[in-house]
Amino acid sequence: MSINSLAPRLLWLALISPVTATVLTDFNSGNIVTDFEFNDAAGTTIENTVNTGTEGGSWDTDGDLAGTSTNGAGQFDASGKANTDFGSVYVDINGINSGRVLALFHVSWSFDDAIYDPAQDEEFRLSLITFDPRSTFVTAETFFTRTGADEVTMYGNAVGTGASDTPDVFFGGSGSLLTIFDIDLDAATAELFYSSDGGANFSSAGVATLDPTRGIESVRLVLNEDYSDDSLLIERAAVSVIPEPSVAVLGLLGLVPFFRRRR
Repeated sequence: MSINSLAPRLLWLALISPVTATVLTDFNSGNIVTDFEFNDAAGTTIENTVNTGTEGGSWDTDGDLAGTSTNGAGQFDASGKANTDFGSVYVDINGINSGRVLALFHVSWSFDDAIYDPAQDEEFRLSLITFDPRSTFVTAETFFTRTGADEVTMYGNAVGTGASDTPDVFFGGSGSLLTIFDIDLDAATAELFYSSDGGANFSSAGVATLDPTRGIESVRLVLNEDYSDDSLLIERAAVSVIPEPSVAVLGLLGLVPFFRRRR
């Protein structure tokens, strides 16, 4: 094969590969900076769970999460939270101001429809925060809220100047979802994907618009309200950063006009 015919073929491969990749494949191909799979021994508190990401920090301690712990089956069990306070813990990551970031949040829930107080909607969220740490400056977050006795609403939340959320998606009082919030900091957009079959198939909840001045410096896990009469299991919380295009690929693309001129 001549070099003249090789260049267009390599260009085609470079352009088509990202299009055909699924969002979960993209997540796994990135640098997973934070990864809590909750494979710890039963009874492990949130601040003692193991982060297997490349930036392996730990969650903070928060007294509002007293009673919550891992169940020994690869899940963090929130049913021990017997207060109506806003429990939140943070883990630090290196500052990210550009590129693509994917936040994975895998949760299973089952609410008792006989016990529902509309003034105290249970919330569970995975947030990417602008400042490090303990800031309420959310760049983007996967946001679940119990909005009825047998209804849970999910959306992708974005905060700040010019920001807009994804549309709401509604689920029943029991469910299990693997979600990935695909964030493009350069374009200031984010698309929320969700799967009910463990990642074999994904649907899109829509696209959010981000505040273009906000980056990511910490990850926050939120458990709000009382879960003692319910089941909420967190299967995994992780963040992956997609590398910038390699110098080799960029160089290859830059050679295409040269090949054409030589021909």
